[in-house]
Amino acid sequence: MATRACRPPYDKTSPWCDTSKTIDDRVDALIAEIDLSEIPALLTAREGGGGSPGPSGAIARLGLPEYDWGVNCIHGVQTTCINNTKGQLVCPTSFPNPNSLGAGFNSSMWKEMGRIIGYELRALWINGATEASSWSGKPHAGLDCWSPNINIARDPRWGRNQEVPSEDPYMNGVFGVQYTQGLQRNDAVDAKRVQAIVTMKHWDAYTLEDADGFTRHNFDAKINNYTLADTFLPAWRASIVEGDAKGVMCSYNAINGVPTCANKMLNTILRERWNFSGYITGDSGAVADIYTEHKYVADSVNATCKAMDDGGCDVCSGHVYHDSLVAAVTTEACMSNATMLRALHRTLKLRFELGLFDPADEASNPLWHVSADEVQTPASQATNMLATLEGMILLKNEKATLPLKKGGAKLLVVGPHGNAQGALVGNYLGVLCPNAKQSGSDFSCIVSPASAMGNLTYVSKVTVVAGSGVTTPTTGGIDAAVAAASESDIDAVVLMLGIDEKVEAESHDRSAIDLPQCQHDLAKAVAAAAAKSGKPVVVVLLNGGMVSIAEEKADANIGAIVEALYPGFYGGVAIAQTIFGENEHLGGKLPWTIYTSDFIDTVKMSNMDMVPDGKTFEGRTYKYYTGSPIYPAFYGLSLTKFTLSDASAQQQQQQMMTTTKYSIVVKNVGAVTGDEVVCAFFTPPKTTLAGFTNTAHLKRQLWGFERVHLAPGASATVTFTLDLAVQLRVVSDAGDYVTLSGDWSLVFDNGNGASVSKIAHVGGVEEGVAAVVERFPGAELLM
Repeated sequence: MATRACRPPYDKTSPWCDTSKTIDDRVDALIAEIDLSEIPALLTAREGGGGSPGPSGAIARLGLPEYDWGVNCIHGVQTTCINNTKGQLVCPTSFPNPNSLGAGFNSSMWKEMGRIIGYELRALWINGATEASSWSGKPHAGLDCWSPNINIARDPRWGRNQEVPSEDPYMNGVFGVQYTQGLQRNDAVDAKRVQAIVTMKHWDAYTLEDADGFTRHNFDAKINNYTLADTFLPAWRASIVEGDAKGVMCSYNAINGVPTCANKMLNTILRERWNFSGYITGDSGAVADIYTEHKYVADSVNATCKAMDDGGCDVCSGHVYHDSLVAAVTTEACMSNATMLRALHRTLKLRFELGLFDPADEASNPLWHVSADEVQTPASQATNMLATLEGMILLKNEKATLPLKKGGAKLLVVGPHGNAQGALVGNYLGVLCPNAKQSGSDFSCIVSPASAMGNLTYVSKVTVVAGSGVTTPTTGGIDAAVAAASESDIDAVVLMLGIDEKVEAESHDRSAIDLPQCQHDLAKAVAAAAAKSGKPVVVVLLNGGMVSIAEEKADANIGAIVEALYPGFYGGVAIAQTIFGENEHLGGKLPWTIYTSDFIDTVKMSNMDMVPDGKTFEGRTYKYYTGSPIYPAFYGLSLTKFTLSDASAQQQQQQMMTTTKYSIVVKNVGAVTGDEVVCAFFTPPKTTLAGFTNTAHLKRQLWGFERVHLAPGASATVTFTLDLAVQLRVVSDAGDYVTLSGDWSLVFDNGNGASVSKIAHVGGVEEGVAAVVERFPGAELLM
């Protein structure tokens, strides 16, 4: 169970327990009583692969309890379950994976998810929940979330694409802001204190696990100023400046020869330029990588000094600080005592802001009294279900294949994911199913797609035939599937295809982005067999990063394709509702580009460039890719039809003011209720100025999005506010943020054919002149 600091007798005798003083004064008073030998444990998080190397930071003589610095909360709190007041085991709410959340394009949903995760974490912490992963040593969970992951889905091969919302920097920034504000603050409960702490990860340019002869522990990302400023920094800036994130995690990799945890960018950009005042932690083993993998320094003592002094890394996940911090400030003296105490002050201050040193009475500190009944409430599960439904993406629907007909429907479910349970929920999972053993690998409570379809009252029969494994064929699998598809009593075929954690995962990048050939073969054969008797065929995909499905898109025997991503706990139910037209919130859009399978032949994964080279490399993401995608980012169909029209008071072309509002009317002109997402893009004016060679390749940039839910015949007006200095800017080759005079093309688009175009004129008559909005921070540190 959680133990409060400043409990009797310390509450009366210790100056750090005096709530009339400022938090900074209270922290200083506590630090004055802490011995040097006690500090390393306070700045050490648990170490992967065997638990914390030392004590958990408890100092009994000062009444200071233990504290765990790193429970994961990527899409739910990753802990064990607890007993509620009725004696029932309740487990943390597990939302869809971030790639599916990104597909929902619902920023208010992201904030509400953060609020639920933060509030549940309080209840779990109070009631003694432990981290769920065995590699963590299963300590008592703290109130610090190693989440969210706002790295960019830069390359489809990356094994952790499922953990991030999109390939777009702006969108990831919105995700970071909303998650942070929801998780850290819960003003309805306690407006004075922090509910929980985010730890944004992974700073920065971490998008490779094990490719091209590198691992994530020794990879040195070679990045020019333009790419860093244009692709890798925007989400961080938004999360810190707008979201007030209180934690940052530095990553395993190096940037331009300097390991990120020892890189002065952490201080130069985060603290000096963006006024970040929170704490920085190294990822598990990242500080050790400074000397063991990158060979940047000779030993752990010097790694400690580089991380804490140069990088401003306050907490070390692993053994390095625990073993070497005292030597770093004494015998080796490569770091000052003041630097160490600064790190201690930052970290302890957060524990004070959480209210852990305040009185625990319910009236003044309600966050100490969050009931176990607040975990997995009906309201949180309804939110979870809605998020899952919103993330479904309809990519193809020829001849109105969907919705499938009801009335005693008989289904054949074919493919390796027909009975999927664990594959639905992705990675970073707490215990999902209440059980005595508290096993994180128990998925028995999750309803598979086939079971969910069978549970529908209007489905009379569901037959499941695997037909193939995920990556390898099974003996006689296709023959059995074809025979089943040829049966006369089957009304429709649902092909459950895709990949799983064996193909893409943390520490494991993909070597191919095509749907595995055995599944191509299965889909082609089954669809052809079903077509002979006129049976509709639907493909449903489970995946983190994109899979190339050119064959399925082109196959006339496949009428519909639904991209479900890793949809989470309620994924099977959402899939069943979607294919039968009961998902009134269908309207998800692709959070990344679906490339052809040969895209990976044009560029190594270790090449960090985004802009095409004019030769074989056609660029990355919707912003720069010059090839022909199978499906573009932001694409997504509906079972109804929407129109967009311009309700702005301004002229089609207007002089851009400091801020300008654009109003777009979205109308449902179809026959069923549905959701629509409207995205706002800009394309900058062309310029011939020197120093803008990269910007010339920018096709368009997202700067806003809104999601609406409309009944047939209903309409809604969505308003976009464009800030000239914040959104309407591009990046020079040097990394400066600038705006260009001239005509900026604005497009408001629903991703499937409806759009409104506007022109915003900036500056005077001279086209393409640059005005610097913000100089790139720390340019001398980069290439």
